[in-house]
Amino acid sequence: MSKVSIIVPVYNAEKVIGRCLDSILAQDYKDIEAIVVDDGSKDSSFEIISEYAKKDERVIAIHKDNSGVSSTRNLAISKATGDYIQFIDADDWLPFDSTKLLVRTIEEDKTDMVIADFYRVIDDKYSRKGSIRKPGVYSIDEFADKMLLSPADFYYGVLWNKLYKKEIIDKYDIRMDESISMSEDLIYNLQYFEHIEMLSVLKSPVYYYVKTEGSLVTQNVSVEKIVKQKTNIIPYYEHFYQTIFSEEEYESRKIIIKTFMVAVASDYLAIPIIEDTRSLKEDSLNYLNDEKIADELKFESLSVEVFDRLLDSLAKNNKLDLNDAKVLYYMYKKQGECSTDELSDFCRLNKSVITLTMAKLLTASYVKTTFSPLDETKVRYEYVSNELDQQFDKVEEDYRSLIYNDLSIEDVAKYAEIKRKIFANMKKTVVNE
Repeated sequence: MSKVSIIVPVYNAEKVIGRCLDSILAQDYKDIEAIVVDDGSKDSSFEIISEYAKKDERVIAIHKDNSGVSSTRNLAISKATGDYIQFIDADDWLPFDSTKLLVRTIEEDKTDMVIADFYRVIDDKYSRKGSIRKPGVYSIDEFADKMLLSPADFYYGVLWNKLYKKEIIDKYDIRMDESISMSEDLIYNLQYFEHIEMLSVLKSPVYYYVKTEGSLVTQNVSVEKIVKQKTNIIPYYEHFYQTIFSEEEYESRKIIIKTFMVAVASDYLAIPIIEDTRSLKEDSLNYLNDEKIADELKFESLSVEVFDRLLDSLAKNNKLDLNDAKVLYYMYKKQGECSTDELSDFCRLNKSVITLTMAKLLTASYVKTTFSPLDETKVRYEYVSNELDQQFDKVEEDYRSLIYNDLSIEDVAKYAEIKRKIFANMKKTVVNE
């Protein structure tokens, strides 16, 4: 298994660093090291980090005098021993399958980098963001043309929605520019882009990015500062395009490349009226602590919650929603005709929702219609084998890996036998034999 070095620069983050580190250690990809560098914090950040390091050997706590985020990240990069580098800021956190999805994508696609969607968090609202709509493998030329459409987007410029190869970083000595304090992330990415041929676009969100008071997004940044920032970046930006394109190709894009000076980010808001903006509902699993609810019910609810989260990642990477994925998963497992009633019962979805879902899936050719031999007026549906087959198998594999973690083969066998007996007992109650 490849090792991932997750780099966390920290400065006065005592209120949020715990959430950040908890999300890293909760990753279902276990071969990680969290290199957490405190940049001379004046609060208790380093004490908190040190406590985490004592409890989990994967956390490496480093303290240094304050010198800025770029030098902090560079120090962490020099200490990293992983095959891949993943970045996270102390204010933010990761979905539980973030690292796994990134590593799986880069290794299956055999590319040099992964860039993924993310969640933009403002107060108690979050919204999914991603500037490239179609997942898959892109040449650097294709990717560069995509970036021309919205070059100021966080999606392209930040570090934290990407996975980098350590060997490329080391080979070309790619480091953060410590002489600048704005948009150093984008400059780093442009230097990395120059040395790769293919990259993967992942549509599953891998990051929760928090709007923090005092950040550039919330400050009244003057026009003068913005112009200065853009002026610092444009030489790197132009050099990147000159490097990957021929002189003729560069000239044909030159006017568009120059528009970078007036481009603004389109992916930094999470507004309630915007589609796909939702409430975080961080207390949605509080029922687990409710002593009035039986443990068996909690177990079943949590089991469904875990499986749904895995299905949701699959759904997002294939431009589907969770209900689509639930319906398709059931049909894939059955491998036969299904009625609207049957799908409604199994997926616990209203029939009207099922009807709309099937119309969408028919259009996308995920399913086809058949007719009942007893009643040709009653439409039935059948799953069409496609690229989701292997993805559903991996969801099952991931689910088993999660729930059976640290259990022996004997434990798993005993559990399976007990579960079969419980199912048989319940079946006697609800099925007329």
